[in-house]
Order: sequence, then structure tokens, then C-alpha cells
Amino acid sequence: MTRCDATQRVRSVKFAGSPRFDAITLAASIVTHEPGLKTRWFRIGDAPCLDSLELRRDALRLAVMHRQVGWFQASVIPTIDRRPDGVRLLFAINPGPEAVLDTVLIQGLPEPDAGRRGFDTPLRALENKRFDRTRVDTTIDRVLARLQDAGYARAARPQSSVSIDSAAALATLTLVFSPGRVVSIGRVQIDVQPLRDGSPRIDSADVARLVSIRSGDRYRASAILDAQRDLYRSEAFRLVLIDTLTPLAAGRDSVLDLRVAVAEARTRAARVGLGWATQDCIRMQGRITDRGFLGVGRRVELSARASKIGVGAPADFAPALCSGALRIDPFSEKLNYYVGSTLSNTRLFGWPVQPLLTVYSERRGEPFAYLRETSVGALVELSRQFTTRTAGTAGFQYENGKTITDPAVSCARFGQCRPEDFALSLFGRSVGIVSTSASHDRTNDPVNPSRGWRVRGDVRAGQTYSQLVKALTFYRGTGEASTYFRFAGGVIGTRIQMSRAFAPGAELVDGSPLIPQQERIFAGGQNSVRGYQQNLLGPLVYVVSGANVIDTVGANGERVVVVKDGARYDRAVPRGGTAMVVANLEWRRGFRFIAEQLQFAAFVDAGNVWETQSEGFRWGNLRATPGLGLRIVTPLGPFRVDVGYQPYEPRAGRALFFTSGDNKGTTGEILCASPRDISDSRAIDIFDCPSTYRPPTGRGVLSRLTFHFGLGQAF
Repeated sequence: MTRCDATQRVRSVKFAGSPRFDAITLAASIVTHEPGLKTRWFRIGDAPCLDSLELRRDALRLAVMHRQVGWFQASVIPTIDRRPDGVRLLFAINPGPEAVLDTVLIQGLPEPDAGRRGFDTPLRALENKRFDRTRVDTTIDRVLARLQDAGYARAARPQSSVSIDSAAALATLTLVFSPGRVVSIGRVQIDVQPLRDGSPRIDSADVARLVSIRSGDRYRASAILDAQRDLYRSEAFRLVLIDTLTPLAAGRDSVLDLRVAVAEARTRAARVGLGWATQDCIRMQGRITDRGFLGVGRRVELSARASKIGVGAPADFAPALCSGALRIDPFSEKLNYYVGSTLSNTRLFGWPVQPLLTVYSERRGEPFAYLRETSVGALVELSRQFTTRTAGTAGFQYENGKTITDPAVSCARFGQCRPEDFALSLFGRSVGIVSTSASHDRTNDPVNPSRGWRVRGDVRAGQTYSQLVKALTFYRGTGEASTYFRFAGGVIGTRIQMSRAFAPGAELVDGSPLIPQQERIFAGGQNSVRGYQQNLLGPLVYVVSGANVIDTVGANGERVVVVKDGARYDRAVPRGGTAMVVANLEWRRGFRFIAEQLQFAAFVDAGNVWETQSEGFRWGNLRATPGLGLRIVTPLGPFRVDVGYQPYEPRAGRALFFTSGDNKGTTGEILCASPRDISDSRAIDIFDCPSTYRPPTGRGVLSRLTFHFGLGQAF
């Protein structure tokens, strides 16, 4: 450890004047650093010593950083503030004028194929913009990749020269390309290295089938990458190398021979895992995989998982370990499980499409919304990675099972208010769904993005089958778009989600079609509008207890119950909706003076869920909830704590009261408890129960706060 006097210890490092980089990026680019959190707060360890030589080098490093991105005359002056307890450093950055790339002169590029844009188009787009050398190099790499994908295998980086007019801060870039001739594939040699001594278990013909590069094909760099990706995706090889037998620069022939070298890996594996999550409590999973089933590239997987361990019967031995919301959720009272077998292949008859077949049985619950029990289900899916950033899937799913909803929802949403109606719904129905989805991701990090954008969308069309009720056809579409960019030393993330479900010709209840509960739309929660608990944004039904209702007699002598003024409910049950809009705005930033692993976040989430048949979209109905959050960077992704503030009065909805049965076997019934005119003869009609009950608002600020915990960013 370097020893020095206390007056030579570095206590803080700050930056000023950078037009491009934030403090965290600048600090990561230099050697001199300030003490860590444990030293500053807990006095554990010593602060680093000041190295005057390294300080001058750091100033040069920062100047070069800025010159690389367009400030050619950038200079950095380090200032030392000496105090008895150590030194405070300030790197004052003077960027100077911004250099603009005025002209790009290009020579040697070939003409593209008919109908394709010119190879020089991305380079022309750099003109009249800041001369960022990193951006220029990235653009040249894109042009070279396109040349190599068009058959110019010997295309190399161009000769470049730059002339700068310092007075006008203008630059001219000259690029001279030498792409060579269009090249075709000659011989493809395949070498297989065995896992152990002896002959390899995998035949070279199986490797050739996965590679899908044939003699006579035009050389394409993307085909080489696809072949390497397919071989790795099979998980049958621990190493894959694809190279030319003759070095690219060795000759000028228009034919290239390829060598594909692979090293065998173990094809059988078993894995178990144990974890905890806010919505799952304790969860376990196990998996057995054979990556060489019926030949290389074909994979079979047997998997099982269980969640709601600790709160769900018969494993409800430790409810205190689970979140408070999970303990009161009626659909978490049973253990959730999944048992399935999946068969997949790297390619489908040589096409770059990955087929998948899954057969499974499961029980899964959506908090406060429903419990789906599938006795047997099957999924057939085709997926394709069109580019490194674009993917798509299409599939068909069949399930034979039942969806259990809260009796309050069954009554208010599906009109099943009599006990025999609700019991009939538990016989279940089969569901067949055709779906397709696509995504395009232009972010710099899929887990913790700081710049870029991405879009996703999916469409589902399905039909239910049952011997007891008529068939129902339904459709649902969902779209999502997110953007990320630097702002005020941190990152701003924005997202908008839209979803719509409808069922033409379906029976209407309360002005809305009878779409299966698992296909209805829900919002609210840790990845949605964070001022609300999971799924509790949107239409609600309230269940009240006997202590909170007035039991009386109506005009026709029938029993009538009405919720008391100011009375609270026992539980809120989401009905779901047929349309949803959610928008998120979040700013997050790390503060070096605390710890580089910590990020603070401020956010505003807005959105709502509604029934399109009974109400239209209104801007005034959107619910906006601000909040604050904390992120801790871990190897698995950011661990996230968010606190959302809900400033609105509770949403008005129906209040329902459940009577109990008697010792003669009479089953209880559901009564309307909403405030209403009990002298009306229709006061006892459950189907005319109005949505007039509004729960009392909490008195304190804490009653309006909602806490969420999760791994990974909210979006």
C-alpha cells in the first residue's frame, strides 16, 4: 500500500466544463480517484495518495477524450485545493470550439445491387455534424460489414486523412476504400474435436447441416455469424471457430475455402434453483436438459417450478416470509406450479427459424385478478432472429383448464351471481390462441439501458371451447415503445404502452363483452403505474363484511344491505378492462460522492384501464403517480426499491356482501351493498347494483404510499 502524509490524501475529485460527458464517465476514464463509501462514511481504510505525475496524465486523458468527439482544441487544467486533512481536486475542462465535419470525400466504393441504397449513404449522413471520431469509426465499420455481407470478403478499413480549418472549426475527411472482388464459397472443411480421447460423438454431417453454408454460395459475413450463432445455440459445442483456409490477404482469387472447427461439449445437464420475489414469495425450480436428443441441434428439456411457497397450500408453512399483499391475495392461497417438457431445434428444415414444442400442466395466479389451472396445455412456436436487434415469433397455444375468479368479479363481470352459476363456471373451458410478436432493440444495454430505443408488439386471436357454454372468439393487441437518453448527469427513460381487447359478437354484461378473465387487461404494479398495487389500477369491485353494512328490508319486503357511511372494505378485486394506456417517465442518476453502485431515481407514471363499451377514453381519467426510487447495481442487474405516491381518491365501484350458508346445506348468496335508494323495487337486483361505493381516503401520507421491490429496471 502506498504511504503518504495525511495532507497528500485525495479527499474528492470533481469535474467542470465538460459539454459531453457526465462525472461518472469522466471518473471512470482517469486513474486518480476519490475514496470509496466505506472510507468516507465509516473511516475504514485510507484515502488514496496524490500522484502528481498521474494527475498530469489524467488531464491529458480527459483532453484526448474530448478531442476524439469533436473538440479538437480541448484542454484540461487540474486544480489542487490543499487542506490539512487532504487535497480536493478539480479538473477544469475548456473544450474550445466544436469542430464540424464539413465534407466527406469517398473513393473506391462499388455500386450496390439494384434497388439497394448506396454504400456511402451512412457516411454522407455525417456531414454538417460534430466531428466525432468514435461515430466516424462506427459508421466505417457499418459500411465494411455491409461490403463483406455483399460478397466483398477482402474489404479492409479505408485509408483516411483529415484536414482541419482551425479558424473556422471545419474538418474535411477523405476515405479511400479497396473492397476487392466479389468472393464465393469454395470448399467447406469441418473438424470436430472430441470431448475425450477417441473418436468424436458428433458426426461432421450434423455440423454441416447446422452451418447451412454451401459451396458456390456468395460470401456473406452475416451467414458466417449466423452459422457460428446456430452452432453455439445448439449448446453441443464448447468452442466454435469459422475461418478461411487461405488468409484473406494472401490472394486475389474469387473463391474462398472455409474451415469450421468445433469442440464437443457435455450435452446433458441438471440444474436446481431457489429464490424469493415480491409476487412469488419463495420459489423453486429444477431442469434436466439433453442438448443432443436425436442428433445435434435438437434439444429436450424437462422442467418443473413452484412458487407461492410459504403462503400457498399445502406449502403455507411460513406466510411471514411473504409480502403483505401476497398474504391477503385470495389467488395466492394455493401453491403455483409448472411441469413441462420442451423439444426445440436450431433450424427448421434448413431455414433460419427455431421451432419449439412444449407440453405442460400448470397452476398460476395473477395477484388479486384470477387463478388459472391448466390440466394440459401445448405450445407450438416458431422464432427467428432477423438481425442482432430484431426478432419475431409466431405460435399456437392450446389449453384445457379453468380460470377461477373472485366470486365478486364473477358476479359483477360475468353475471354469475347465483351459487349454481359460479359452480358451473368452475367446470372450465378449452382455449386455443394464435399469436405473433416482434421486437426491435436499439438500446446499448438490454438490462440497464442508458441510451437508445426499443419497440415491441404482439397480437393474439383466440377461441374458447366448452360443452356447457357457447364458443367465444376474442382478440388482443399490445404495443410498447421506450426511449433512453442522457440528461442532467443521469439517464431519462420514457415508455408508453397501449393494449386493446375485444370480442365481436360476444354476450355483453354491464356493457362489456365476456372476454376470458386471463385475456382481460390489467395495470398497476412494480413495472406499470407504481402508485398502485399489482393490478389494482382500473375498474374494481369491493367486498364488505357484515360489520360494515346496514341490514334492513326493502320496499317489497326483501332483505337489503347497504354499506355504512365511511365504512372500509375487506378487499378490492380488479375486474380488468378491454383497453389500457400506461406512460412512464423516469430519471435516474448515480452520485459518485455516495457510491458508484447506487442510483437514485425520480419517476412519474400515468395510465388507466377502462371498459371501451361502457366508457370512452378521457384525458381526465388518467391517474398520474409520482415517486422516488433507489437502485443498487449487482452482477444480476439493478436491485430496485420504488415508492409511489397515489394522490387520488379511491375509485368508485360496486360494493358486494357475501352471506353465509346455514346448517341445512343452504349456500350463501351475493347481495348488492352499494349506496342506493332502497325504496326502489330494483334495490335487490344484483344486476342493477350501481358503482356508487367510494372507500374513505386514508388520512396520512403513509397510507398513500406504495412500496415495490424488484430486480432489473422497471422498463
